[in-house]
Amino acid sequence: SAAPAARRLRRRRMDEPLLVTRKARPVSPLSVCGVVGICVAAAVCCAQLFALRAVAGRMEALEVALAASRAEVASTLAPAIVLAAASAVKSDQLPHKFVVDGLTPSADQAFRGDCWLFAVTGLLEDSYRRYGVKQGWMDPKDFLRLSRQALGISIMELCKKHPIGICPANLVDGKVIFGNTTEGTDGADEHLLYWLRTLGDGSNVFPDSVCPYAIHDNWRQEWTCDGLEAARKTNPLHFTVKSMKSYYEREAMKQALIRNGRPLSLGITMVTVPHFLPCIKALDCEPATAVCEPCPLERIYSDVDCCIIVEKPMVTMKGEWFLFQDQVMELEGGHAINIVGWNDVYKTEHGDVGGFIVRNTWADGLGTAHGLKARGSHTAAFFMQDIGDIDESLSCPNPHSARSWAACESIASCTEGIMAIELGSVTPLNCIDLGLALPAGQCDKSLQYYMHNTTEWGTRGLFIGCFLSINNQTGESGEMCLPPATIDDMATIFSPPTEDLTLNIKELCGYNFVPYSVIEAMEVRFGGMATSQFDIEWAKESYPSMASHQYDYKLVKESTRALLVPNMSTPNVIEL
Repeated sequence: SAAPAARRLRRRRMDEPLLVTRKARPVSPLSVCGVVGICVAAAVCCAQLFALRAVAGRMEALEVALAASRAEVASTLAPAIVLAAASAVKSDQLPHKFVVDGLTPSADQAFRGDCWLFAVTGLLEDSYRRYGVKQGWMDPKDFLRLSRQALGISIMELCKKHPIGICPANLVDGKVIFGNTTEGTDGADEHLLYWLRTLGDGSNVFPDSVCPYAIHDNWRQEWTCDGLEAARKTNPLHFTVKSMKSYYEREAMKQALIRNGRPLSLGITMVTVPHFLPCIKALDCEPATAVCEPCPLERIYSDVDCCIIVEKPMVTMKGEWFLFQDQVMELEGGHAINIVGWNDVYKTEHGDVGGFIVRNTWADGLGTAHGLKARGSHTAAFFMQDIGDIDESLSCPNPHSARSWAACESIASCTEGIMAIELGSVTPLNCIDLGLALPAGQCDKSLQYYMHNTTEWGTRGLFIGCFLSINNQTGESGEMCLPPATIDDMATIFSPPTEDLTLNIKELCGYNFVPYSVIEAMEVRFGGMATSQFDIEWAKESYPSMASHQYDYKLVKESTRALLVPNMSTPNVIEL
């Protein structure tokens, strides 16, 4: 039957191939047309394919020609703004920490809003030393301190002649007035180093000894440099900015630092950080009359019915920048600094891990400046974690910071016994009670104080600081505690005696740590962040070792100083 035959056929197909010969059938006209159509279509496709290949070849040749043309044009255009190319160093191959070597020291902008000027001069100082050392024209142990005052005047003069949008300016009676280095209505920008094309012609950049820097925001003082005109006649300092590259994200910045070994400029927005304080009598606050705000949902505030918001700086006396990620950001202004390195594992007091090491331009110590009541900083080596707290205190003791004050269990343990021997000389504290961060009246100026302890009050940077007191006339002792405050606030209440102060070494300190999270949060909120790196070449006649008879090198020699290295009590590596 048919069914068994079909089953047999299927079995054979499963077991082995089967060749079936069928009787030829007459060819249908439609089949012929189909075959012819397929052949024609194939021929057309082949023709199109050859045509496309020809076009592709011509396009490739055209691209090669255009690339050669661009290269030829680029070689004739110097300097140039260069787009940041991808680095050969992959992100996962970058070290977890790095700092540029041979850094020139920080400088103090004092009470003037000319951070951009100090950022520019810092880059120029660094490039002068780096280029001279590379060429063999300068001792690597030295650096040349440049004049911020003279450069500021020169930039003001150039901006008056050729005003551009990033020059410092003020709005007076509806008119834009260019002329002062202190940031005006529209601020200023460190990229003036690139855009002012004649800045390196010998009449603008001078050694620091040409004239002193005016520390106050006063337009007459900003324009004063008595030795400037005479120095312009024989100034040897000439340079050319060959290119400027800008970077806008973390990995590109790291790659630029490690690839070129030069600092980056950084323009960054600054905000104030809100702190929620309990409305209590010790803070001169009465709930009935205060502008109360809802307190944070933390256990420490469970018995507090009224909170007041106090805005504080985003930089601590430890030199660490911070934000509370859930805060409303209140814009304070902007700041220009130099990025010199990074550390992916450094953890700040506020819990941020990883960030950039920056060279700042604020003096350490007391006194209101740049929105801070007291300031502190560290060496770059400290933020690299290449040096510990003890050795760091030999260079940057930060004596005004409560972090540096030794805590004692009792007056006796502060002044005698084994603890005093272990701690060394425990410095007593005077009551200065400046009334800057906390209401006046927190301490008694007739008493002497010692740090007892600090206890965290909540999770947002507030502490209860307690202190031991003694009346040196009567011998009567006691204890007092401050209301909730930041550790930095305590510097406005107590201070070591002036005669016992060991200040930070200016040539070594001045570095801050800016977490990645802070930079990126600011960029997301406000935008406009840019880091740039400048390729600067100096004329060989700029260096005394390559002196030319037409120039006077007296000021250069007077302003050339030795680079310092952090003090070390013991070597980091001890070989047994």
